[in-house]
Amino acid sequence: MKPRAASARSGFSLVELLAVVVVIGLIAGLVAVEWNAILPRARINSEVHKIAAAIHGARSEAIARNAVWRLYYDLDGNGYEVSTPFRAGGGLAQRIEERMSLGTVGLPAGIEITRVTIDGVDYREGKVFVSFDPLGSATDHSITIAQPQYEAVYTIEVLPLTGLIRFHYEDYRRLPVDEEDFD
Repeated sequence: MKPRAASARSGFSLVELLAVVVVIGLIAGLVAVEWNAILPRARINSEVHKIAAAIHGARSEAIARNAVWRLYYDLDGNGYEVSTPFRAGGGLAQRIEERMSLGTVGLPAGIEITRVTIDGVDYREGKVFVSFDPLGSATDHSITIAQPQYEAVYTIEVLPLTGLIRFHYEDYRRLPVDEEDFD
């Protein structure tokens, strides 16, 4: 049998291979752009859920250990910390200064606590705290977290009687109760 000529061989030409590489590059570029658009929302969502976990943990510990726990929000330092009712050496703390902290957790760059509302009063600076008692109730408060670069705002609302948490994917404020609500 006679071998085929070089021009009759099967396979892809260099131009066809380059066209495929260009198409794959374009698709990869589009995927990278979409991933960057999704990722920032995932970062702030993750931080919101970490704060909610700290709130839930402080409430659970207050119930389990039959003592008042505190959660401090540091608006200037852009973080929060859980304060136990115990001294470092053991036993209940008699003074606030003796209370043992579980450590300060800072938020990553670009994500900030913009407002903490406690019992209807807004705080935008300083360090404020809320309490969780052994019956499971909590100080009525909400925390607004923002990621200004991507215009993302989330609010965590803590219900006072039950200490349960609600998530709002916006800058949320609960309206005060008035007489018309009971008609």
